[in-house]
Amino acid sequence: MMKHENHMRTIYSKDKGWFWFGLTIIIQLLFIVVSYLIIKI
Repeated sequence: MMKHENHMRTIYSKDKGWFWFGLTIIIQLLFIVVSYLIIKI
């Protein structure tokens, strides 16, 4: 039972890592788009 619980926690933390990874990429893309628009204007 403990082993299964530990395995679930590992999956959860991995998902959390992917979430933050995706979030950082989205923020960077938004920043690039915004700066591009500012340059165009």
